[in-house]
Amino acid sequence: MVQSARTRGPEQLAEAADVYLALGRIIRLLRRSGDFGSLSPGAAAALATLVRGGPMRLGDLAVAERVTAPTMSRIVAALERVGHIERTPDPADGRAQLLVATGAGRDLVNGLTSARIERFAAALDGIAPGDRTVLAHSLIRLVDLLDEQWD
Repeated sequence: MVQSARTRGPEQLAEAADVYLALGRIIRLLRRSGDFGSLSPGAAAALATLVRGGPMRLGDLAVAERVTAPTMSRIVAALERVGHIERTPDPADGRAQLLVATGAGRDLVNGLTSARIERFAAALDGIAPGDRTVLAHSLIRLVDLLDEQWD
């Protein structure tokens, strides 16, 4: 159940602010690593979804990335311009197209993943295994809750 702002005490709001600021710092640190090169975080995430999930329609990719179709259209156009994805006919529906990661796109994601995930895993090594599990589940739940609020 979501509490209204009127029922939250100063301690709860301070805790929310601390978590919000910590997430901002984490994002900045990850961006500073330079693995994304010229890709925005949204483009890198969409490309990684295509590499890991296989070919999909633009609408399905938008749903997977939790963005609108127009936003995904802009992301896809940028990824196409730099040669990381291409459109191919959908064998199930000749009128539709599938988005497919190119070899260059797969290479970028695989290289990005290995370097970035190794550094991230090294940082996670400093957190107890049970706490890591709670962190992972909590962050996924937080994304879901924020997604529900902003729909």
